[in-house]
Amino acid sequence: MRTQLQLRVLIGLIILAFGIVGGLGPVFAQNPGVPAASEVENLKKQMALMEEQLRQLRLQVDKMAGQPVAPGSAGPPAASTADPALEKRLGEVENKADAALTATKKSFASQFNPSLSLAIDTIGSYKSNAQGFNPGDGTGTRDAGGRVNNSRPAGADFNLRTAELFISADVDPFTRAYAVINASADAANGDEATMGVEEAAIVTTRLPYNLTVRGGRFFADFGTLPHRHDHDLPFVDRPPSIDTFIGGESQTNGVEVSWLAPTPFYLRASGTIGNKLGADSREGVTNVNSRPIKGLTYLGRLQTYFDLNDDHNLELGGSIVETPNAEDITNSGRFERRLVGMDFRYRWYPLGSGVRQSLTIAGELLHDIGEADPVNGGRRTDVFGNPVRQGAWGGYVYAEYRLSKQWRPGFRFDYFQLQSEPLLVTNPLTGLPASTLNATGHRTDNRTWSPYLTWFPSEFQRLRLQYNRSVRGNAQSADEFFLQWTVFLGSHSHGFSERE
Repeated sequence: MRTQLQLRVLIGLIILAFGIVGGLGPVFAQNPGVPAASEVENLKKQMALMEEQLRQLRLQVDKMAGQPVAPGSAGPPAASTADPALEKRLGEVENKADAALTATKKSFASQFNPSLSLAIDTIGSYKSNAQGFNPGDGTGTRDAGGRVNNSRPAGADFNLRTAELFISADVDPFTRAYAVINASADAANGDEATMGVEEAAIVTTRLPYNLTVRGGRFFADFGTLPHRHDHDLPFVDRPPSIDTFIGGESQTNGVEVSWLAPTPFYLRASGTIGNKLGADSREGVTNVNSRPIKGLTYLGRLQTYFDLNDDHNLELGGSIVETPNAEDITNSGRFERRLVGMDFRYRWYPLGSGVRQSLTIAGELLHDIGEADPVNGGRRTDVFGNPVRQGAWGGYVYAEYRLSKQWRPGFRFDYFQLQSEPLLVTNPLTGLPASTLNATGHRTDNRTWSPYLTWFPSEFQRLRLQYNRSVRGNAQSADEFFLQWTVFLGSHSHGFSERE
């Protein structure tokens, strides 16, 4: 009797399995694109029919096992003394079938909806004075009163830096697309939020030989922090060296090809062709005049990652950007623009640590060579205002320690040189900025020290306190205090940034 019962139950489960496969077969045979409304309704009907078949099968199994069944009941059978092992196995099969049906209905109901998220980043700050460069060439037209990496006013200030909407979805089995719509307060326009398309790109997903192509508007693959959004930085502001040499983030309009090498360790290479690098068009590439092929900006990057052991890992990268034939909008002539960078990131992340402690030490070294002056526009000049080809160094380094899941103190140091030599420099005896002729042509050093503390009340909210002490060789020194408050609505991620 037990053998016959087991045989009949087995036959019933086989029939049910063929019914599910037969019902879903036509659905998966459809075009893998977005289904029409009629197809969705047909799927719902098939699901309802399979659920009814499953209920009828349960009733038959209960009758065969001698169980009392309530009319219309589709719940699990009561305990039976006929065969406890068979009852346990039957319950496991029923649970798996229910879970499969539920997961199928959920996935098809939302599979083709795009992912939406919103980040809001607001900053309260106080600045002792608005740092401005002094005239550098004696004419008062270059650097006269120009702000240093910040357009916000001095004194107390509240700034809606970012209201960022992130949208992404699969287009088809071969490509996906994403867009970042950003609105930020414009100090020059009455603090009205100015909306713009920060990124909008198409990315391939199924090219052979580990190749990936990205096209549209995106943050180019240069360094580590230049292609991270403002709210995604490990500190409040972007390092001054990055702002000076790149002009903010590494935004570009173009196409990028990346290749993941088939090596036992992580090795990735990428190449990009775009209109420019960064938000500052004064770097020599304009969007006004027509440009030759050599007038485009070419980028290349090589990046690797490897584990030193279970608790330590290291990332290394090198980047280069080149504009062979740049032309400035002020008709200063044609010249070359080149920027080389090296970056590293070391992490100590002990596995199994109960408080999730970790240490990150990272930095970038930049060398700006060529003839272009991205800060002032036009060609690079010496102390006498003559065109000259010379290099300028810059970079930053920071260390951040995670005390727990919520608290992270850190410290950053930034240094950079001006691309063009100023006419006036700080007097080494009196300390007065722009009070002494730069007769020797010495470089102008700019340093910023920034301790900061980050607190995560939850994974969707972040508060950060930061202090900047900036000392400029050709501008007044300044003290800045920041309080940043950032919240995230939905799952908001622009890719791998740190090991969590």
